[in-house]
Amino acid sequence: MIVLGGGPVGLEFAQILRRFGAAVTLVEQADRLLAADLIEVRAGAAVRRVSHDGDEFRLSMVDGAPLTAQRLLIATGRKTNVDGIGLNTVGLSTVDTDGRLRVAPGLWAIGDITGQGQFTHVATYQARIAAADILGQDVAPADYRAVPRVVFTDPELGAVGLTEDQARHQGIRVRTGTASIPESARGWLHQAGNDGLIKLVADADRDVLVGAVSAGPIGGDVLGLLTVAVRAQVPLHLLRNMIYAYPTFHRAVEDALRDLDLTAAGTP
Repeated sequence: MIVLGGGPVGLEFAQILRRFGAAVTLVEQADRLLAADLIEVRAGAAVRRVSHDGDEFRLSMVDGAPLTAQRLLIATGRKTNVDGIGLNTVGLSTVDTDGRLRVAPGLWAIGDITGQGQFTHVATYQARIAAADILGQDVAPADYRAVPRVVFTDPELGAVGLTEDQARHQGIRVRTGTASIPESARGWLHQAGNDGLIKLVADADRDVLVGAVSAGPIGGDVLGLLTVAVRAQVPLHLLRNMIYAYPTFHRAVEDALRDLDLTAAGTP
């Protein structure tokens, strides 16, 4: 089977199908992609044409030999389509929302159409704000600095806030700290299936986290702590002096903070 597209849906289904016994090739146009479960990965691969001869699918590539498979799953993502929904009747051609999800007088928008991430949790967050605004209630404007993102593979891959590259691109003086889940107390106890890591991205000048990655057996759940830290701009000294329950995967956050301090000590 060929899975075309290496986003969350493509990764999740590629792993599911491989574990059901299918030989899977994952094709992704981006140049970087995680590999897992003996799935053949073709990163940086652009598809010129897809055809079917009655027996198998054939993908003609821009560069390289063609790929063939009995089945093809297209998971290349989706985009919003506002054509024909009547935006012109309110003098608009695009959907641009303010902090309270207003598009125009008497018109609000939530979900994928707002361009703030194609996640159910973003839509429900926006719905609460829009409903309060519609009812005339005082409500804090939407804040997207700490949107959690989880890919439900094994291990789960969670991230929040800025990546290291994004932070540097914004001119932030970055420090990072990492911890290996297998080397943590709970990771060692977990044994099989304990792959993963915690990565912290800190603003060295403000001494707060601006992003984090949590990959592991319950990476999405561990991400909750890190989401609060990024959203509330919790000072790193408070995170360092918390008590982390033993033995939990959350204790790897403490290990990553320790590594962050070692990085700082080694910085001129």
